[in-house]
Amino acid sequence: MWAAAEVLSDFTQVDPDEGQPATERTEIRILYDDTALYVGARLFDRQATKISRRLATRDADGDADRIVVYLDPMHDRRTGAMFQVTASNVQSDGVLYNDTWTDTSWDAVWQSRVTVDAEGWSAEMRIPLSQLRFTGADRQTWGLNIARFIRRNNETSWLQMVPKSETGLVSRMVDLSGFDGLKPARRLELLPYSAGRTEFITPQRSGDPFNDGSRTFGSAGLDMKWGLTSNLTVDATVNPDFGQVEVDPAVVNLSAFETFFPEKRAFFLEGAQILGNFGRLGANDFWGFNNSDPQLFYSRRIGRSPQLQASGDFVDPPRATTILGAAKLTGKTSGGWSLGLLEAVTSEEMARTSTSLVDGRALVEPFTNYAVARVQRDIRGGRAGAGFLTTAVTRRLDRPVARNALAAGSYVFGGDGYVFIDKDKEWVITGDLAGSHVNGSHEAITQLQRAPQRYYQRPDAPQVHLDPTATTMSGFTGRVNLNRNTGLLRVNAALWGVSPGFESNDLGFHTTGDRAGMHVVGIWRNVTPGKILRSRNLWVSKFYTWNFNREIQSDALMSNFNATFLNYWNIGATGFFGRRGLDDRLTRGGPLAENAAERNVNWSIGSDGRKALSFDIGNSYGWNAAGGWNHGLNVNVNIKPADRISLSVGPEWTRSYGFAQYVQSVDDPTATNTFGGRYVFSGIDQWQLAMTTRANVIFTPHMSLQVFMQPLLATGDYKGFKELAQPRTLNFLEYGQGPSTLAFDPLSHTYTADPDGTAGAAPPFTFGNPDYNFKSLRVNAVFRWEMRPGSNFYAVWTRQQQDFSDPGVFSPGHDIRSMFGAPGDDVILFKIAYWIGR
Repeated sequence: MWAAAEVLSDFTQVDPDEGQPATERTEIRILYDDTALYVGARLFDRQATKISRRLATRDADGDADRIVVYLDPMHDRRTGAMFQVTASNVQSDGVLYNDTWTDTSWDAVWQSRVTVDAEGWSAEMRIPLSQLRFTGADRQTWGLNIARFIRRNNETSWLQMVPKSETGLVSRMVDLSGFDGLKPARRLELLPYSAGRTEFITPQRSGDPFNDGSRTFGSAGLDMKWGLTSNLTVDATVNPDFGQVEVDPAVVNLSAFETFFPEKRAFFLEGAQILGNFGRLGANDFWGFNNSDPQLFYSRRIGRSPQLQASGDFVDPPRATTILGAAKLTGKTSGGWSLGLLEAVTSEEMARTSTSLVDGRALVEPFTNYAVARVQRDIRGGRAGAGFLTTAVTRRLDRPVARNALAAGSYVFGGDGYVFIDKDKEWVITGDLAGSHVNGSHEAITQLQRAPQRYYQRPDAPQVHLDPTATTMSGFTGRVNLNRNTGLLRVNAALWGVSPGFESNDLGFHTTGDRAGMHVVGIWRNVTPGKILRSRNLWVSKFYTWNFNREIQSDALMSNFNATFLNYWNIGATGFFGRRGLDDRLTRGGPLAENAAERNVNWSIGSDGRKALSFDIGNSYGWNAAGGWNHGLNVNVNIKPADRISLSVGPEWTRSYGFAQYVQSVDDPTATNTFGGRYVFSGIDQWQLAMTTRANVIFTPHMSLQVFMQPLLATGDYKGFKELAQPRTLNFLEYGQGPSTLAFDPLSHTYTADPDGTAGAAPPFTFGNPDYNFKSLRVNAVFRWEMRPGSNFYAVWTRQQQDFSDPGVFSPGHDIRSMFGAPGDDVILFKIAYWIGR
């Protein structure tokens, strides 16, 4: 059959010599039967002994010779699928969307084989029709493109070349016809799993009745995929196992906002390109400068750590909320509608408590239902499109502790769209508009009004007002972008705004509200190789942000230049120049302060990543008019001693001094200059040293061991406690100077400040010593074995140890010894999942 198949062989270089014929001949043949699509690739190479066959984990960049097949089975010229195999038979796959983007979190179940001989190498793929989405018809036409990468030449050649000055992937595919009588296959997959987990946890305090040093858990469940139609898939799960095998990195966060961590759980990753693309259609670049554009759907809210706190001498809270069940519908209809529906239910969670030897239970998370719905459609042949997204979170609040702290219902609804404004589809306008509505008790809504996203209590903000009687809160967010997608000169501009009352954090991710902004970016890209440089890029941007009282919060100019040399080394440099403005978040609910003028410069240099030893070095330095500064140095070294082994070591050092680090706020009617409140700050001297290390040992394309290690030393020394003297300034009154006094009690580790001395009217107040010395070591080792396509066995060991001694004192030698000598927690996990499907 291969001998009778039509041969596709006319490939053109994109890199390194754009437009030139490929240096090596490639032949592609395609066949199909009732159950699968077959792709055969004969990749001739006159230097077959130099074919790179470096091994890697699935979906990783194998740094090897490879062939990539791009398909558009719906022939909508916007969406599709990608299947890649390297010369060592390492697979990668992904979903194509928005014409140019690839989401590799999707894992299809397919087969491939490769072989190497004296004339080159060959690859054969079997892609089951059940893994593809297409409509039934007697005669069909799909989109197709093929890319080949030759590592030693850094050469990429395409069946249908797209010039580097232009964009588009799915829309530029060649037509593949001749699928006579091909019928879509209904997908049915079952994935039962069993998991065992043992924890060895060091008790925080002696006498803990809930922790004798070890505990063991077991679980079993079932995931199911069912092809409702040839284009729509239902994902359902019973007793889901959403445990991730890779730990989140340790961070030190002194801001008022939580840290964002990416999603790593398989159930939520599939279909993420549909549920997570709100406002990201049409354009291929979405720049952001001090951007507060909220994320409407953030899947890590489902199964989150409990939000309420339990009190007692000893407390044993659950680490995560149990997901009782979840179901998802994703896909694209024959009429061009992309659909994404998600429903999940989490259980009520209780913490065990013990006080004076009396055991109890306390609610830490109520029973909650989460729902997400997304529809989107491309129209006029992809020249325009529109969509809608809504999320809903409803809680059963039958206990006062939950009713007073959490919203009963939280809803977000929005629409988005795009339109190309020229016939060549170079210029595109995209936009979105969304609203939110939250309801709950007076206490819960007051807490939301006072949250860092909005700070309704600000005394000099006429656009907001704290209402302790409110039981609802509403707001809006919107954005419009103008983008030139192609050409050597490109433009990106945006205007956006987030009203004070907008709230999406129950099922989204949102930091600063009461904010609007704009930016303009000009980008110059020269990708034609010269005598020295292979490519060079320059962009310059101007941006502003302001609050809804039209007070400028940031006003800055930023520029970057980067270039790649003919030998594939690269350099880059960035400059930031910020003008003086105002800051309505520095006092965390108090009056406006000054945002000092700021400067920052950084540079980087990197070597050829194809070599057995390569590196990247970056250096940055910044300063502001108030006297603050920061200096950072990072190095990343990549070592590839063999095709099966790779090691990455990335030491990073930062040192900074902050002139105004927030400490706390104190109500005081005598503080008339600052609206009846004292806003306490300090200078802060910070050191941070980290060294993230990753080691990969690849035994076969289906068996690997990955080790992640992150030692982190972070110290903060607070110096010179003071209070804001006047709004709209960075003028401070330092305690201990003039009539004010400041005393420290080493036994209780507290400070006592008296703003006007013992004879003054202002009452003294106390605050804890905020100095810190955080020493953390995280180790994560994951053994993965793909027993058969779609079926996996995992063995995972995780160790975390921390030490907080000697706050405010940075002593690397002593801190490293303390870090390695600190007690640690060990977790051992075994999991097996067996795929049953067709």
